[in-house]
Amino acid sequence: MQKMKQKGLRGPWSDALYLPTLHHFLGPFDVYDREETLGVELDAWDMNDPAQRAALIRRDISSQYKELSYRHRHALVAVLAQALQDPHYDFQAILEHDPESTHALPARWDEMADPRAFFADIYRLVQQDWHEDLARAAAEDPSDW
Repeated sequence: MQKMKQKGLRGPWSDALYLPTLHHFLGPFDVYDREETLGVELDAWDMNDPAQRAALIRRDISSQYKELSYRHRHALVAVLAQALQDPHYDFQAILEHDPESTHALPARWDEMADPRAFFADIYRLVQQDWHEDLARAAAEDPSDW
């Protein structure tokens, strides 16, 4: 008997169901075991300066995530849009350092003055940079993915 494939968007590098979270946006900033290289570089950026924050988002998210399909980017942005619509969503919690984790953000990112503004900037910039692909995915029926 042949096993039927489960419907739903599959991961970009596996056959597992793709379930994006806001943590996916932070992947390019993971300095775990790279504190002396990427960590030092990212420490030079002021995440409270909107211009520097936008430049970093464009450099490390908008351009880097082009490797994801338009459907994966659409699903990822939808998770962010949902969080931004919730006025009580705790964006600060996403930036908190967990000493038990094998992931780490740059020093002092958990002290960012307005974490919601950081994620709102991500949303605004990827909406601009991925406009065509997001529109293409929005025109499709996700149940066919």
